[in-house]
Amino acid sequence: MKFLSNNFDNIFKTENILNLSAFILIIFVFINFIHNSSDRYQLVENNTYVKMSNNEFKKNINNLLIADSTYAYKLDKKCEITGNMHDRHKVRWVKALFLKHIFKISHSTNPSLPYYVNILLHSFLIFLTLIFLNKAFKLEKIFIVFFLLYITFVFQQHLGEYSYSIFEMFFVSIALYASKNKNILLLSLVSILAVLNRESGFLIPLIWLIFNSDYKKLIICFGVVFTTFFALNFNLIECLFNPKFFIPLERQEGQVNISDLKYSNFFSVGKLLIINFIFPFGIIILNYIKSNIKNNFFVIIVSLYFLMFLFATPIHHVAVRMIILPLIFTSFYLAKQK
Repeated sequence: MKFLSNNFDNIFKTENILNLSAFILIIFVFINFIHNSSDRYQLVENNTYVKMSNNEFKKNINNLLIADSTYAYKLDKKCEITGNMHDRHKVRWVKALFLKHIFKISHSTNPSLPYYVNILLHSFLIFLTLIFLNKAFKLEKIFIVFFLLYITFVFQQHLGEYSYSIFEMFFVSIALYASKNKNILLLSLVSILAVLNRESGFLIPLIWLIFNSDYKKLIICFGVVFTTFFALNFNLIECLFNPKFFIPLERQEGQVNISDLKYSNFFSVGKLLIINFIFPFGIIILNYIKSNIKNNFFVIIVSLYFLMFLFATPIHHVAVRMIILPLIFTSFYLAKQK
């Protein structure tokens, strides 16, 4: 009886209840995002569109998640440089293959499962991001609320390629935890996974320098990451050494380019700049100003992410701003250090 009593006490601890509540909230936010961002109308006849039922909508999502065409481009290892940002998606084939197998297996178990697996997988990664940040920085409850509000706000927007950003945010949080705990092995492992998710993951090993000054370990980490990346993408080796493969200089059709801002109205430009740049980076700058100890390596890393957002991603993509969330929490932590 004492054993059962202790287990029940552990289950109903305030921390566990808060964690469960946070996870449930994240799931609901993500479900709401999926239903609001996906097309719920289908063409019937005479150019007439009707709203799909809930079951039809879920079936449509399931079919999309398991369709070979969804992953075909990323799994095509032919080196081509067309000037489109999608060229670089070919180095993301490992994650595409992983998701394809996950959804195919779940579909073979139950045709309705891929829809739910997609929601639970990404919701759980967001939740684990919060857990790792809490383990790294011992977050006060107000910061947990801030995390949930930030995520809720981001997922009210129209997001492109949200999966990459959720995975990368998760990897950044683990990297911060590994750096603070001087665990170079964990940092190396998560850095390898990060670059296979998206090429911006090459910035993640630098997080080691926020809390450590051992350059030898960082060099070894970079060596392992680069070797793994090039080995797994050997078929694309010619493309990998061409800067245009990763950062095309051509105008991107269907995307908001920096040059397009001069044709937009003041309020649209203002909203875009506030949401994507001023708000997330402004918090970090304010915390840096307040901090007694200036962490220069942290500033360098944040600056690199800023440049990446400015030149290597569509300027209107809100999803990539999730990557900066763990660094915002790092700035709060550093601001409190004496």
